[in-house]
Amino acid sequence: MGEADEMTSRERRNAAWIIVAQSFTKLGDVLINPKTVLTWMLSALGAPGGVISMLVPVRESGSMLPQLFVSGRVKQVRRRKWVYVAGALAQGVAVAAMGLAALLAPPRWAGWLVLLALAAFALARAFCSISSKDVLGRTVPKGFRGRVGGIANTVSGLLSAAAALLLVWRDEAGARLLAMVVLGASLLWVLGAGFYAMVGEPDDGREDGKGGGDAAGWWERLKLVAADDRLRQFVIARSLLLGTALASPVLVVIGRSRSESAWSLAGFVVAAGIASATSSFLWGKLADRAAHRAMAWGGWVSAGVGAAGLLLAWLSPQGADHPAMWPLIFLLFNFGYAGVRMGRKTWVVDAFEGDRRTDAVAASNTVIAAALLVIGGAVAPLQAWSPLAALGFYAAACLVGGAMALKLGAAGRG
Repeated sequence: MGEADEMTSRERRNAAWIIVAQSFTKLGDVLINPKTVLTWMLSALGAPGGVISMLVPVRESGSMLPQLFVSGRVKQVRRRKWVYVAGALAQGVAVAAMGLAALLAPPRWAGWLVLLALAAFALARAFCSISSKDVLGRTVPKGFRGRVGGIANTVSGLLSAAAALLLVWRDEAGARLLAMVVLGASLLWVLGAGFYAMVGEPDDGREDGKGGGDAAGWWERLKLVAADDRLRQFVIARSLLLGTALASPVLVVIGRSRSESAWSLAGFVVAAGIASATSSFLWGKLADRAAHRAMAWGGWVSAGVGAAGLLLAWLSPQGADHPAMWPLIFLLFNFGYAGVRMGRKTWVVDAFEGDRRTDAVAASNTVIAAALLVIGGAVAPLQAWSPLAALGFYAAACLVGGAMALKLGAAGRG
């Protein structure tokens, strides 16, 4: 199992609070997903294509790039659950701003206002990303951490699949309905913050504002990627496995080009929920045993599904035009993404301890954010030429990334 065969009653309570809190916020993530819901909403509003194309890069890189600079501040906080709580509340405010902008602003301004609110959301998320890994490492023993995230993903996936049925019931995927969904989703972060505040994080004896360094040490933290061989290998593998995330909006673009109905959008949202609900717990169990294998197998699943989608498009154009086909491919592709996500989160938490974990998370995420912008920018012309070509590139990257992840070895091994 790992370093612990069972959890104490206190650790079980902490795990339960984290699961409940993250179930709410992960459900919110699905309901405002830039890859599906926000892209569809802004398209319906008639927002500029350049704004829509920036949604995923702003959401992903915006939550990672600042981490190197804010991690020093996070390390100065004695109980880091409060950093997460504040960040979750800030995310709720930013999500509410997105919904209000889509409902009230003129269409020519709504896209830009949503993008600005998404940038604020991503910045708040940077604080949550760093602090949540610290809190998880302090409150849940190694050997159980993957399942905590897996259960939360499963619960949120089931709920999001049910929520998607609203679109089918209304037979509507218009901008106004989606804006109201986004506005309502802001409450999920408020609930998540409230439950996360119940986590019993241990006191390390440090006074607030007197530990861990500050933003002036960002260069030293960044150098960890070069100095630590295993962290550097992890960053390389994770960079290649970015294809499991970046290919999803490509699949949505391909699917939307074949059908713009509410059923089509609901298919993608349901697919994302089912993929998370049915696979996250199993991926979490594998991650607790061997996080590098979860990363590897997740990458290979996505690579295989992407290759199958390409073959289908080339060999059976009629089959590829079926409205259910690309949501199905999206579902299977996201099975792999769930494995990569669970594996890389568990690996970095298990591989480091204390403030070194905070530094490793911040440094690796900043490098990954830069890689995200570089890869996204490099593939953009390819995607403009042919979304299928972009899908092929990402599938190949996932194949190589899986092999690199397998070379990492178990996180607990020095």
